[in-house]
Amino acid sequence: MELTVKDRVETGEMLPLMEEFYTIQGEGFHKGTAAYFIRVGGCDVGCHWCDVKESWNAHLHPPTETSLIVENAAKY
Repeated sequence: MELTVKDRVETGEMLPLMEEFYTIQGEGFHKGTAAYFIRVGGCDVGCHWCDVKESWNAHLHPPTETSLIVENAAKY
């Protein structure tokens, strides 16, 4: 039986990917060093000070294979 997208998200084979990008760290101890950010949707904490509230709803972001996310990050 083939797993559905929902099943694959629940098992971690796929993640609701909001964005991923390479950049130079702009703050903190690692300021000035290379960084690769991976932001996934579905945070259920709901911090009032959150600057990325659009990440809260996992259904707004495309389910992406975890292996592809790792492959993209490994390029850097």
